[in-house]
Amino acid sequence: MKRKYIFLWCASFLAAGIFFASFFEFSLFGGGLFLFLSLMGILSGRVFGKTGVVWVCGALFLCAAGAVRMEMAEEIWRQQSQYIVGSEGTFCGIVAEEPLVYKGEDGYTRYLIDLRKIRYADGEEKSISGTVYLYDFAVENKYPVGTALEAEGKLRPLRLYKNPGKIDLEKRYESGHLLGRIYSKENSRIRPVGETGEYRVTRWAETMRERLACFFASYMDPVRLPVLMTLLFGGHYSEIPKDIIHSFSVTGIIHILSVSGSHIALLFGFLYFLGKWLGLSMKVTVVPAVLLVLVYAAMSGFVPPVIRASLMGILAVIGVLLERGRTALNLLGAAVAGMLLWNPYFLFDISFQLSVCASAGILLFYEPLRHALALLGKIPPRICEGCALSTAAQILVLPIILYNFHSFPLYFIPANLIVVPLLEWVIIGGLLAALSSFLLMPLAGGILQFADYFLWAALRLNGFISSLPEASFEAGSLSLAEGILYYIGVAVFCFKRKWERKGQYLLAGIIFAGAILLLAEWAARRETVLLAPDLGVDTGTVLISGDAKIVYYKSSGIPSAASGRELDSILGYHGIFDIDVLLLNLEEVKKPVPFEMDTRIKEIWAVGGKAETLAPFLIKDFKGTVRNLSPSRLRLKNGLTVITNGSALRVGKGSWDVYFAGNKNFSEGDSPHTAWVGGSNGFRRGVSEKELGRLRPEAAVYGGGGRFAGEDKDVFYLCNCPVAYTENEGMAELIWEKDGWRLLQERWDGNNGSKTNLIQLQNFIR
Repeated sequence: MKRKYIFLWCASFLAAGIFFASFFEFSLFGGGLFLFLSLMGILSGRVFGKTGVVWVCGALFLCAAGAVRMEMAEEIWRQQSQYIVGSEGTFCGIVAEEPLVYKGEDGYTRYLIDLRKIRYADGEEKSISGTVYLYDFAVENKYPVGTALEAEGKLRPLRLYKNPGKIDLEKRYESGHLLGRIYSKENSRIRPVGETGEYRVTRWAETMRERLACFFASYMDPVRLPVLMTLLFGGHYSEIPKDIIHSFSVTGIIHILSVSGSHIALLFGFLYFLGKWLGLSMKVTVVPAVLLVLVYAAMSGFVPPVIRASLMGILAVIGVLLERGRTALNLLGAAVAGMLLWNPYFLFDISFQLSVCASAGILLFYEPLRHALALLGKIPPRICEGCALSTAAQILVLPIILYNFHSFPLYFIPANLIVVPLLEWVIIGGLLAALSSFLLMPLAGGILQFADYFLWAALRLNGFISSLPEASFEAGSLSLAEGILYYIGVAVFCFKRKWERKGQYLLAGIIFAGAILLLAEWAARRETVLLAPDLGVDTGTVLISGDAKIVYYKSSGIPSAASGRELDSILGYHGIFDIDVLLLNLEEVKKPVPFEMDTRIKEIWAVGGKAETLAPFLIKDFKGTVRNLSPSRLRLKNGLTVITNGSALRVGKGSWDVYFAGNKNFSEGDSPHTAWVGGSNGFRRGVSEKELGRLRPEAAVYGGGGRFAGEDKDVFYLCNCPVAYTENEGMAELIWEKDGWRLLQERWDGNNGSKTNLIQLQNFIR
């Protein structure tokens, strides 16, 4: 453990303590006691000259410090006024950030409100703390940051879907002390009270951005204007056309649309190449680059993500420019440690993770990759540098991207070599135009017109690259063993010359353990698996049997577009991007629902109504076969059979089947091994003791929830059937073994339906 990496090790152990503290409960007293004992161990080791004891106790001290800091942050969250969730009255607070405006027929403005008090209908007032999202559907009004508002309505709880393989919104909301949402469709229910003088820096930044946007609008295409504003300051995503957002995502340069560490690194890299072309020394190049980033941060309002990205980018690129990557790596560790102490929730924020990993990747791999490319001899130096920089930024972020987005861009190198330089010229032109607008408006207008041409070319080129075949590699998430082996391989590459004999033995042991874990995962795979994600009030499953993939979805009748997104996410997480059949149960649907999926579907089979009428968004661009089923029996590949009475469905093979309950159930034809899937729509019971007694299911999935969920839970217990309640407990998994169905984890604890900390950890690691 090298002393020159002391801050890097500090950040690592601090992060480890924060990570484990978020899953295991402990008291602040216990954490403080452990800190004291660790400190005593450090002092004792110093006194008696035991260096090993000092290092071990120091690592334990930092882990304990991270755990204590996380517990302190969670205690602050628990002290927020969470008891008011579900309350109705007049909420008083202050606009805390620039409003988010969605335009269109169903447009609205979303405010982040820093709550101060609530006034109930009887006139009683209470001081409260926390933040809420306030939705104003009268988009013609827009209240600036720092405005005090009064809003009448009901504070509704946040709905978090507890499925793996996506961005951790729970920690993000806790970090911002977000309690819930207030919807106000009557403009009279939102009243401005006056200016408070709070959030002055944010208000100034908002005013400056709006002023610049108004000035830029005179010289730029209205479609490309929000793209430029996003490139410069972040935000404005709702104003950018979806096809542009999609193309940036496919080519792997979506980071440039937000103020991220990799964004700043690319900007610095461009300035370095420009300075080198002009014959400037490295030290001379660094100074204006740092000043430009500071101006950029100021114009963005100095909000925490901008500060974080700017600091990380400055440290990372200074390391490259000064050819002292290892020193800069240590400084990056110091920055990370400071940020985690300031806000431990940063550890779970994907932008923080990507910023840290991209910056560290540049510091670790840029020089080796550039040198390796230079040895080829036929590649121009600047192309080598650009390829090395782009690839280095991707190496450490790969597992994070696959976990959250399930695919990896294959054309990120040409996009970074061709599109990003154009966008960097656009950013530079935008910043120069912003500065010139205060001095000489005609000059600023001319710069903007050139920037608009460059932006047009960049968007066209990026759209072309994203449309190429196989532009995105659909891989799914890495397993635990695969992730461990991947990072071991990265560590071997980084420190292959640093391993001493003991370290080599340790490395061999870790590789062996990872290989055993990988083999165990492979051996534990089952041919038939039933995945049951949390879809809120709806019910859905994914049945995998051999190479056959069948998705079942039953709508509660309540309009929600989230179910389709959640199904797409869980399918991508498991590496599934094509499904054979989508089974729809539309019995509860009276009006068309906004359900749609991006996953490729071969056939859609519907019961309980016509899919073309009740699920128009799903059918709109669908090119496959749509069947509205009456009582029938159909066969699929792999020997699977689908039977329906026009309401309930049975999908089976041999001695097993999955029974999808409907409003009208089967009266005969039971299988010896049944897995039951159903739920309540909130207005009627989802299951009866008589039905379960006849079916004798070996495991069950209960979706939907509602007021009857508790009574239905008792029915399953009476029938001695293990059941997973997805709305309360998150995603469940059933596997078929030779002797029957097995629920991997029965996560209901019998009291409050909460997940245990161990299960949360298992799901997170997976």
